[in-house]
Amino acid sequence: MTAVISRGAAAVRSGPIDDIFTTLALRPEVISFAVGAPDPALLPGELVATLAADVVAEYGTSALQYGMTRGFPPLLDQAQLLLRERGITAPAGLTHIATGGSGALHSACMALLDPGAVVLVETPTYGPAVKVFRSHGAVVSGVESDDEGILPAALDAALTRQEVAMVYLLPTFQNPTGRTMSAVRRRQIAEVVVRHGATVVEDDVYVDLRYQGDPLPAFWSYAPHNTVYITSLSKTVAPALRTGIAVLPEHLLEHVLALKQGIDMQTSTFNQAIAAAFLRSADGTAHLARAIESYAAKLAALTAALRGHLPAGFSWTEPEGGMFVWVEGPEDFDAELVLGRALDAGVAFLPGSMFYAAADAPRNSIRLSFANVSHAEIERGITILADLCATR
Repeated sequence: MTAVISRGAAAVRSGPIDDIFTTLALRPEVISFAVGAPDPALLPGELVATLAADVVAEYGTSALQYGMTRGFPPLLDQAQLLLRERGITAPAGLTHIATGGSGALHSACMALLDPGAVVLVETPTYGPAVKVFRSHGAVVSGVESDDEGILPAALDAALTRQEVAMVYLLPTFQNPTGRTMSAVRRRQIAEVVVRHGATVVEDDVYVDLRYQGDPLPAFWSYAPHNTVYITSLSKTVAPALRTGIAVLPEHLLEHVLALKQGIDMQTSTFNQAIAAAFLRSADGTAHLARAIESYAAKLAALTAALRGHLPAGFSWTEPEGGMFVWVEGPEDFDAELVLGRALDAGVAFLPGSMFYAAADAPRNSIRLSFANVSHAEIERGITILADLCATR
C-alpha cells in the first residue's frame, strides 16, 4: 500500500540541519556551535522541582486537570506584567498561552495562511519558521535586509506588487544574525505595514537575553492592530515547559483559540502553573540575572576568539543580546564545504545558507550559537574553525 501524504507534508522534508543534529547526538564530544539551546548548566532544575511541589500544594489536583484554552489565569496575569515591560499594552483578553513559541506560530499560520498564500521574511531568517510556513502551503519570499533587518523600501515594493498574507519579523536579537532593528527602523516598517493593511508576526523569544544597550519597545507598540506578538519562556526558564505567550489582534483571537482546541486543547495546566510561579518568584528573577551574566561572558569570549583567530576577509556581528553571532567570509568561501571537514575535526556549526528562503542562497556565511558551549570549548572550537577557514 502506498501512503498518500498532504502537499504540506511533501513540502517539508528533513534537511541538512536534521542531519547535523543526528550526528551530534551520536558524537557528544563534538564542540557544537550549531544548537540554539540554553546552557544545560543554567537550566533551573532544583528551582523547578521546588515550584512544582508548591504548585501541587497551592492548586491541588486542579493543576493536573484540563483548563481554559486561552490559558491558566495566574500565568495570564504574570504575562501581562511581562508584556507591559516591553511596551505592549493590549487588553488582557487578547493574550493567550501557547505550547511554546512554535505552537503560537503554528496557530497563527493556521488562521492566516491558505495554500499559495505569500509570506514575506527577512534575509536571512529563522529557518524552522520557513518550514512551518511551507507546511501550510505558503510561498515564502525573502525581502532585502541590512544590519537592522528588513528594508522599508523593499518591503513597501513587495507589498505593492502582490497580495501578502503575513510578514514575519524577528526585530530583537534575530536568529540567525543576532541583529536588532532600531526604534527608527521599527517606526518606518510599521508605517509601511499599516499603510498596506498587512499583518506582521513578531517573533520575540530572545528579548530578555540583553547583555548591553537599552531595551527597545516591541514592534507591536508601533503597529498594535497589525501585529501578532509571540514570545516564550524557552530561552529564559526551560524549553521543556513549552510555554509561549501570544498577543493577537481581536479579529484573530477567536479563530486562533478555536484552532488550538483542535491541535492540543490547551497548553499543559501544570507547566503553566510552574511558569507562573517562576515569573512571580524572586528566585526566578535571580536565575535570569545569572543566565544573562553567563551568556554575556560567553558572547565576549566568542567575539574575542573570532578577533584573535579568524583570517583576514571575515567579519561578524557583535549583538547586544540573544544567542547567535553571524560570520561572513569572502565571496569564494563555501561554508557548506567546510562543514564536513569541521565535523571530522570535532566542531559543528550551521551554514548560513540554511537560513534563506531562496534556493540560491549565498554560501559564504556561518551561524554560531554560543549559549550551549563552555568557555574552554569556545576558544578551542574557534581555533579549529579558523584554521579550516584559512585553508579552504
